[in-house]
Amino acid sequence: MTIRRKLLNFGAHSTDFRSGFGAFSELSKLLAGAVGRPNRAFIVADSQLDEDRLVQVRHSLTDAGYQLHQFDIDTKDACSLQTFGELSCALGSAGITGEDLIVGTGPYEICSLASFAGRAWLGGISCALLPTTLDAMVRVSTQMNALACASGADVVELTPEASIVVCDLDFVAAYDVESNGLGYVYMTAAHLAESRKFWESFASISEGLVRGDALSLNEALGNAQTSRMNTVKSASPSARRAFMYGQTTARALARCLEGQSVLPCQLLAEGMRFEARLAVDVCDFSVDEMFAQDDRFEDLGIEELAFSIDPSAFIDALHTERFSRANRFQLALPKHPGIIRLASVDDETLERHVRAFIASRRP
Repeated sequence: MTIRRKLLNFGAHSTDFRSGFGAFSELSKLLAGAVGRPNRAFIVADSQLDEDRLVQVRHSLTDAGYQLHQFDIDTKDACSLQTFGELSCALGSAGITGEDLIVGTGPYEICSLASFAGRAWLGGISCALLPTTLDAMVRVSTQMNALACASGADVVELTPEASIVVCDLDFVAAYDVESNGLGYVYMTAAHLAESRKFWESFASISEGLVRGDALSLNEALGNAQTSRMNTVKSASPSARRAFMYGQTTARALARCLEGQSVLPCQLLAEGMRFEARLAVDVCDFSVDEMFAQDDRFEDLGIEELAFSIDPSAFIDALHTERFSRANRFQLALPKHPGIIRLASVDDETLERHVRAFIASRRP
């Protein structure tokens, strides 16, 4: 299949976004143009990445004229300021200059660390991201996984400014909820955030994703980039918070269900289900659209969670999550397809919806 190109123009910078099956076979040509003149490339790699894939990346960079340096890191350790400190020492030891290239290859956390380094090292140098999971392919161009500080809170982040992102869809071709489910949920959110046209088209796209249709996968990924780019570029500070949709509830649920085996895609989908119901009450979001979102998750095989938690504990977790990042209790809620904005939720409305939500999820 042809490798698709999408130029994401953020105003102050642009990202060359490439996606397609077998995209890594063209890495040498694509990465040769990531800097003015290839010299050094510093690879930030997932330590669990398939060796054949890593060799392919290394050979491609060598063929493009780069001298290689490499920093391997386990995904679970990637998103911390301590790890960034270790990476910074390695960058310095390798003599990486402002004219060199940082390459991140692996899941979202690895690409986020590389993206942060690309922004921070010498005030910003060229960065290439080669995501290997679907959720990373959806997000790395527009948002990084925040790094944890000494307190343990994941609050340190910069908006990515990658020079190029290359997504080889061979990594995510098969329909697989366990591996790709989080990417499917982020695609759902992106289509809802962009426009009614995008949202209505997602019904047929999601069916194609389940069938393993290559065109549907590439189309969904491209649409998600358009939507998320427009969120980042929005002139409205409230609109730029659209990425929050479902996130506060997902993190609160994770707190309450700590120790239980739950997929990240289930947590985020539950967050979006709950917040869509709040939006019907708070923002006059259409009930039909709320059920349409439920239908998309059902189509994609992302089932509702069954759990039993105390409503007061859940409300406390919601407050803890939100007030760790803001001084007011506001959630990013959909008003209609194409509009997701911050909205205040009063205590009475929140408690009523929490009780109804938990009652509907009891085993």
